[in-house]
Order: sequence, then structure tokens, then C-alpha cells
Amino acid sequence: MGYLTFLPLILLLSMPLLFPTATSDDSPLLNKICSNNSGTYSDGDAYAKNVKYLLDLFYNRTSANNRFLKESWGPDGTSAAYGLALCRGDVSPDDCDDCLYDARCKITRRCNSTAAMVWYDNCQVRYSDKNFFGKIDTDDNIIMINVENMTNNNAEKFRETTIELLTDLSKHASSTEEMLAGGDRFFNQNVTVHGMAFCTRDLSSGDCKTCLNWAVKELPIYKREVYSVGGRVVTASCTVRYEEYVFLHKKANA
Repeated sequence: MGYLTFLPLILLLSMPLLFPTATSDDSPLLNKICSNNSGTYSDGDAYAKNVKYLLDLFYNRTSANNRFLKESWGPDGTSAAYGLALCRGDVSPDDCDDCLYDARCKITRRCNSTAAMVWYDNCQVRYSDKNFFGKIDTDDNIIMINVENMTNNNAEKFRETTIELLTDLSKHASSTEEMLAGGDRFFNQNVTVHGMAFCTRDLSSGDCKTCLNWAVKELPIYKREVYSVGGRVVTASCTVRYEEYVFLHKKANA
């Protein structure tokens, strides 16, 4: 199925972007951001070494640490690096490791910004010279929609079904340890809507719910801009997604 990607104007103006490509582990690269709003570092300096340490740590330990790890490395000040790695809770340890390996390579390739982020279907990795732990970040986001739309006769009912599902999943996700919820909602005999909501696990339950509520309201189908049969909003802190097909690897706290 074809997808269109929409990016906030601020990103288009200020951040070089790499658009979706396939990866060796079949977890598509959704986006990579090298922030121009932060500083830069050079290979071999203290900050570069701290970032490398974190990325190596994430690859080696995230899947074994329940698929989530946040860490800082280096003395407070100009050289300290803060990082976070996360695989979705439905992703197997092997797929998590494969995704983080690709992320480690992609996030440092041609990017020497002191703040960067990479998103895949199965994982995401982020680092910065500023402590972002426990803070909602929806400024860095991407919006993707399926190019296929629901027919006019069913469009509004499909929208209501989708929004109800994602709203319920957002409540569930914010109250679970893994901050992930997946489920489905019957639409008609030919269509079942499948949905997902999840947050990075550095957020509080309340902030997770706030982030997910924001993401749901940013969906083009919520705004009645288009009635796509699939779509997602991906931010640095949370993600919501719906499709006509199953995309989670297993049931996740539906």
C-alpha cells in the first residue's frame, strides 16, 4: 500500500531529512533528524566518544533490558550525552537487536549534530547534549497516511470507529508498564480497523496520555482533511497508528 509522508514546516526549513527506505531487518526507516537547532561535534572529541558509548550500549543492552534503555554518559557540561533507545513491546529480541544495529549506523552517518533522532517501525534511538528525559516532545514529528481513502458513504462512520479505537488504546497504553496498547475494532463485514498507541517509557503515565491525545488529534482523519484507510503520527515521545491490516507482531494489551 502506498503512503504519503507529511512533515511539519519547521522541520522542512531547519532539518535535513532522509526519507523512508528499506532496511536489512525489514523494519522500514521512517525518518532521521539531525537537528540544526543544536551544535555540532567532531570525531574524536569528548562528546563524540560519549555518544558512541551510548549507541554501543543501546545495541548491546536494550533488548535484554525489556526493550528500553535511557542513559547519560560523561560529566555534566559541554561533553555529557543523553540518550534513549526503545523497541516496541511486541518486537522480538532478535528483531530489536537488528533494528538497533541499523539505527546505530544511520544516526551517526553524515550527522554530527549534538542532537539527533532516528525512527523505524520497530525501534527508535535518540541522543542529545541536553537532558530530555521525562519531557514530552511533539515538535519533532512525522505524519504518514495511506493513499487509499474510505468511500464517501462510509467515511464518517470509519472516522468515528478509528478515533474511538485510538482513544481507548491511548488510555490503555498510558496505564501499562510497557506503555504500549494494540487492538482492533469491527467496522463492517469487510473491514476491521487495527490500531496501536505507545509512548517512550521515560514519560509519566499522565504525560504519555497527554502526548497520545495530541497525536490522535493531529491525524488527518481526525481533522476530516482526508479519510485514509491507514495513517500514523510519530513523535519523539509517542506514536499512534491505524490500518486495515494487522501490523503488530502480537496482541499488546488490547
